[in-house]
Amino acid sequence: MGLLKDPKGLRWAFGIVAVVTEGIRQLNTLPGLSENPSAVGLLKVQEQRVPIATSIVHRRQYRTTRDAVIPIHKMIQELESQGVVSKTHSPFNSPIWPMRKSEGECRLTVDYRALNEVTPPLSAAVPDMLELQYELESKAAKWYATTDIANAFFSIPLAAECRPQFAFTWRGVQYTWN
Repeated sequence: MGLLKDPKGLRWAFGIVAVVTEGIRQLNTLPGLSENPSAVGLLKVQEQRVPIATSIVHRRQYRTTRDAVIPIHKMIQELESQGVVSKTHSPFNSPIWPMRKSEGECRLTVDYRALNEVTPPLSAAVPDMLELQYELESKAAKWYATTDIANAFFSIPLAAECRPQFAFTWRGVQYTWN
């Protein structure tokens, strides 16, 4: 999923994108692309509004393994220095759930399952994957690729009224996504 230029302007493209030489040139000119895996930053798009939870959810932090403490602490410090998270005081709290990547590094995730249970559903347009496949098959491209946008969730700015419900606590300090 990403923002690509087409003859009609900029649009969201979901799923698999046919890669052509011009498309690669366009991607290389986008500002903010980084080879630094911890670089996040906030997208310059309208703040996203998420339905407000119908009740307060406060879950305690899970125990974390010793080898995850330092990497998670560094990630949170980097996210704060980039303006992606900020300190907060909220009645909501969800536990951090560090995941080990296949390369052995830690990935920061937050367990929002309890919050999801009390949040009204958001009706978003989800593309039909079969329709996307048919569209791609009709293109004359020689190469196809998929892109995993690292830390994409972290880069979506939240509207101020939605932020408290996304709070999490690390080492006695509560944070939320900006």
